[in-house]
Amino acid sequence: MGELLGSIALTLIVIAVIAGTWAWISTLLRKGMSALFGFDRVIVQQFETLLLYRNGRFDRALPPGRHRVRSGSRQIARIDRRPEIFRLNQGTVSTDRFALNLTYVVRTQIVDPRTTFESTQNYRDEICMRLQSVVKAMCSRKTRLEIQTDHQAFGNSVQKAASQVFRTIGCECLTFELMQVDIAGPAIELDAKRAAAAPQGPVSVGGKGVIAAL
Repeated sequence: MGELLGSIALTLIVIAVIAGTWAWISTLLRKGMSALFGFDRVIVQQFETLLLYRNGRFDRALPPGRHRVRSGSRQIARIDRRPEIFRLNQGTVSTDRFALNLTYVVRTQIVDPRTTFESTQNYRDEICMRLQSVVKAMCSRKTRLEIQTDHQAFGNSVQKAASQVFRTIGCECLTFELMQVDIAGPAIELDAKRAAAAPQGPVSVGGKGVIAAL
């Protein structure tokens, strides 16, 4: 009986040794020799920047290439630095009080990955919101005719202003192209139409409403 138990124990030990050896060899083949010393192999693509955080704090940014990163208590954020294109439609008012509908295309790019990652939860929404504010402010300084006839000058002005606004979120406005400008009419006429379409309350007569007076 004792010999049987000893044989079983020896068999279990041999199986454990074989399993451990296989796990060691598998890790060696899959991750390389550095994995045995607590390092992971990380590959960063040419168009990426990899942000490395350790225990919740920024450690360093990894450029494109192959890197060895110590495993454990680390977080990685991959930032795609390729340009992005946004196509937006926006209603606005010119300085001479014409209501306009604009269609434009914007090309942006991340230039400071860490600032983009840490400053906002959704940088795309932030870009759209800030861009519309810039376009609105720029239209308030230009007449309808200036916006309609000189798309290039308007686009250059918006592009420069947007780049300055985007810096705080680590982005840059590469190009701004005004595709279409539609005139909805003078803003005063539109306000009058809206006011006419709004429901009217009882007109007071002698301090009482018309209904009360009747």
